[in-house]
Order: sequence, then C-alpha cells, then structure tokens
Amino acid sequence: MEITVEIIKKLKELKNSNCKKERIHSHALLLLNNGRDIKEVAEIFDVTDRSIYKWIKAFKSEGISSVSRKSGAGRKAILNTNSDKSIIEEQISLYPHQPKKAYAMSLEKLSSKMSYKTFQRFLKKHLISATSE
Repeated sequence: MEITVEIIKKLKELKNSNCKKERIHSHALLLLNNGRDIKEVAEIFDVTDRSIYKWIKAFKSEGISSVSRKSGAGRKAILNTNSDKSIIEEQISLYPHQPKKAYAMSLEKLSSKMSYKTFQRFLKKHLISATSE
C-alpha cells in the first residue's frame, strides 16, 4: 500500500490525536505503509485481520476522512443545554434546599426523561460551575 507524502504527514498528526480511533487507525496505516504484515499489525493493536482489511478498504475508498472522527458519532445529549437549563434553574430557585423536589418538578416541565443522577450531573456541570465563576 503506497501513500503520498502529504497523507503520511496527516496520518502522523492524527497519531497524536485525542481520539483513540484516530490514533490507532492512523498508526496502523503508517505501519502497513512501512511494510509491516497485516497479521503483525493486527497483533500489535489486538484486533482481527478482518478489522485491518476493513480499515484499508475504508482508507482506499474514503481517503484520510476514513481515519478522522465523524460528526454526529456518540451518544446524543439527553438535555438541551439552553432551553432545559432555564427550566432547571427555575426549579432550583424555587426549591434550593430540596433537589429531589426540583428534579420531580423539572421532569414535569421537560419533554425528555432523565435519571436523578443525570440531573445531578447537569447541575454540577452547568449551574454550580456557573455560580462559582
């Protein structure tokens, strides 16, 4: 598999990415380009040969974009930060010392379902950090 110098530079940059998939796929493609055997690369990354073949096929058809993270990947947010934040802030201001009551009242007003743990995480991330700034 021969790769151009430009693409090799991009793959080397992706090797230092925060995304695990980008790091692994780019490193595997660089190793293959340097003459490593597919079985050897599969062993290094603890994946099957079939996975390596899929990565190669994707790279040949999509190019460097097959290695990069796709937008929209991952779990979607349960709460919409802007609209839901105002509803939750309102309930917290009404029941500042009763978080479970604020949670129950928020559930009645929100269109989405969430666990109490999600409610706590949302408070910690969006409301408590905003008051401490």
